[in-house]
Amino acid sequence: TSTRWPERSPRVTQLFMRRPAAAGPVVLPPLPDRMTSRDAIAADADAIAVLLADAFDEAWDGDRVRRDLLDADDVVRTHLLVEDGTLIGTASERIMPEHPGAGYVHWVGVSTAARGRRLGALLTQRCVQGFIERGLDDAVLETDDFRVPAVLSYLRLGFVPEYRSDAERDAWSVLFPSLVGGRP
Repeated sequence: TSTRWPERSPRVTQLFMRRPAAAGPVVLPPLPDRMTSRDAIAADADAIAVLLADAFDEAWDGDRVRRDLLDADDVVRTHLLVEDGTLIGTASERIMPEHPGAGYVHWVGVSTAARGRRLGALLTQRCVQGFIERGLDDAVLETDDFRVPAVLSYLRLGFVPEYRSDAERDAWSVLFPSLVGGRP
């Protein structure tokens, strides 16, 4: 059976989530066979752009990847997952002054061909582990209200909602019933 997620609403609300240090340590699972993890380098920019364009259905090119990820002052690491020589996932770690004591999980993306394998969760765990290694207490992220599979992964990893506005509180109120499958 397949799960039918709510359609993307015309008005997308960014949801903010935090994984407090109280959520405990991160246990990195072993990588599946034929898969490797490594840090991105400048030569990966075009491949990352193709992946992010696929994962987010928006325009990416090598210049944007370099500007927003690889050369950005606040991005400290961009993780890559490669399977059989093909880039299938990425996520970046950011350190931002507006989130003191926390690392910011950024641009978690998995190719459409590799979805459903919990690779986004694996990448997020790698980012959280990087923050812990840097001595940061918490991890934060933002996601869209229609990205239900991602929200479920973040909740499983110990992230909890933080309401920054009434619109965000309302979006969570609409989203929560779909997360629990209509159960009270």
